Amino acid sequence: MYKYFAYGLKIQSDSCFEQFVPMDFAGKADLTIHHFVEDEIKQVLKEDNQISVRGKDIFFRNYAGYFEARQGNELFFEEREGINEREAKEFVMGNAFALLFLEREANVIHGAAVRYKDKSIIISGDSGAGKSTITTEFIKRGAKLITDDQAVIILENRMPMIIPGYPSQKLCEDAAQRNELDISELVKVDDTKNKYAVSRFDKYYSEISKVDAAFFISRHDEGQDLITNTIRGAEKLNVLTANLFLKPFFINTVSMPPKMMIDCLAIADKLDMYTISRKKSAATQNQILDFIEMQID
Repeated sequence: MYKYFAYGLKIQSDSCFEQFVPMDFAGKADLTIHHFVEDEIKQVLKEDNQISVRGKDIFFRNYAGYFEARQGNELFFEEREGINEREAKEFVMGNAFALLFLEREANVIHGAAVRYKDKSIIISGDSGAGKSTITTEFIKRGAKLITDDQAVIILENRMPMIIPGYPSQKLCEDAAQRNELDISELVKVDDTKNKYAVSRFDKYYSEISKVDAAFFISRHDEGQDLITNTIRGAEKLNVLTANLFLKPFFINTVSMPPKMMIDCLAIADKLDMYTISRKKSAATQNQILDFIEMQID
């Protein structure tokens, strides 16, 4: 049995997760990961991208396998025939973990987070907008990675606090090569998107910390190279909920719990929030980095 620490949880698993932090602990685990899914569950999930809820259990099926989050303290997964176990594990660390945190009444924003100049900031936004690039560049500037793809937020005394994930970052092949990383020494974790796991053990921030600001990146076709905006009022809640990791689940099957909406209101109220829209054809990386630095100084 493998033992790890990730997202503030002591984890035991019958399958190896190389990105998690190994941890030898005694006593009961906070989370147990099982490399199987019961036949009864698989029989319910007859179609791809199907999600079902049974009491406090949530299970789903996609092209890679079958997954279940149970009672906030167990995860089950099983890859489908012809699918690499490694690829199914990516959905364990993604959607399945997000559903687990839904059961544990935590909020998960789809994005990375870094610790920079004694501030914890979230970098969220559209797929392909450049979140990983900006995160990587901040690490080059001396930031430490808090989490790569899921920013797990809890409230302590009405203040939004971020729980560190694990010291690994996913980069697509061309991004890895641009950063002069040797692909042959990296673990490929996503065959579909051609992504690799990059260890950040030496550049990882492992303490729970107050979230100071969130930046939401998007792209546009025409006009200015970079358009920035401070989000205010009710729009803060709209932008925050639009970037929840489980937004597709809330649209299709799983209802957003009332407590989550209340928590999102409290989080939005305490966070400085900004939108950044970059022109697709323009080189705006340094402008984005400088803008973010200016807001947190």
